Amino acid sequence: MDIPILDYKPEVKRFISENYEPADTLSKEFKKTTVELVIGFMGILPQNAVDEYMVYEALIELGFEPKEEAPLVFFWYFKRKNDI
Repeated sequence: MDIPILDYKPEVKRFISENYEPADTLSKEFKKTTVELVIGFMGILPQNAVDEYMVYEALIELGFEPKEEAPLVFFWYFKRKNDI
């Protein structure tokens, strides 16, 4: 019997895109590493359902770009969406 594998990447993308958009160094409200984001999603999704690769891929697909703050130290910059 095959056990279906659930793809949680659409959920990760939904959680991010409903509330946040990419930012630059001037407009950012907060910054997170990929690992910090994975840890945060582990509080929402099943622990084994999310990993660094999935979060990285989801952010790239949403138009985010990692920013290098120091040699080989990368962050994702976020700002809250202004829904009017």
